[in-house]
Amino acid sequence: MTAEPKARRWVHLVLWLGHIHRRLLGVYFAILGPSISYRVSAALARLLYRLLDPIRARSEAQCAAALGQAVSSDEVPGIAERAFVQRIWDLTDLALADRLIHAGTYRRYGGGIPEPDRTRLLDAQRRGQPCILVTGYYGPFDLLPLFLGYNGIRAGVVYRPHANRAFDAYRNRIRGRSGCELIPVDRAAGRLGEILEAGGTVAVLADQPAERHGTPVTFLGLPTTAMRSVGLLAWRFGADVVVSGIRRINDEFRFEIVVADVLDHREWQSWEDPVEGVTRRYLRGLEALILGDPGQYLWCYARWGDDLARDLVLDQLGARDAPGHSPA
Repeated sequence: MTAEPKARRWVHLVLWLGHIHRRLLGVYFAILGPSISYRVSAALARLLYRLLDPIRARSEAQCAAALGQAVSSDEVPGIAERAFVQRIWDLTDLALADRLIHAGTYRRYGGGIPEPDRTRLLDAQRRGQPCILVTGYYGPFDLLPLFLGYNGIRAGVVYRPHANRAFDAYRNRIRGRSGCELIPVDRAAGRLGEILEAGGTVAVLADQPAERHGTPVTFLGLPTTAMRSVGLLAWRFGADVVVSGIRRINDEFRFEIVVADVLDHREWQSWEDPVEGVTRRYLRGLEALILGDPGQYLWCYARWGDDLARDLVLDQLGARDAPGHSPA
């Protein structure tokens, strides 16, 4: 047997063992319950975070630069670490949601969309009014499709497939079982237009930097480029835009759906540049969402691009090495 087939067999074995491990974690978490499950996974996440120097440096540098005067410098390390723990908790959420969240229990865990926003979304759905739900890498965002469907919102939700196909199938089984359609990002361009043209609702993560043809903006005070796709879709199909997200309450298996802004399609029709106006408006909504609890934003993600992330890390390291700086 050649080296290549042997390597391939080892890769398949590792992936299979990883899938079994995740299934067993689901069983363990179900037995332990949410409180102990979160404590165990938080301890592991903090250990991992302290071992991963590049992740920690980027998280703290971006957090410090973006939050500016909103928090003191002493608070930044704790906020950045908590955000990393929150991201690891997303895996725990999926394992617990698989057994705990269904049509009869979702409200018990805080999955109800607040009024009057739920009624507004359902009414738009009944009338065939196109709607774009915009969110970001904030809180346990993987659970949003599950809660949307149980609230009666049948949305097409764009997602980026995970490299591990077994995990991707597991995650999608849980996220899609309440009725939302999960759309891989490589199919989004065509499918989103079809849904909106039919008067439906779509949901997208829209806080990624645009690689090209983006709108120059500031996001949380830092320069970046924003994707124009939300604004273009809203303008082409006359869609309402709703900026929303989900956050964890008290570091427990309990959540809150937050609607940060609602932009009615009639409001922007008279604007000189509706695409740019919608883009800037939804970014302000995402900023408000994040500032409501910055410890739930994914600060290790290079939201402002890899170049700026690297520069911020170097600036922070330079400040720490400067004369007179005393380490915490």
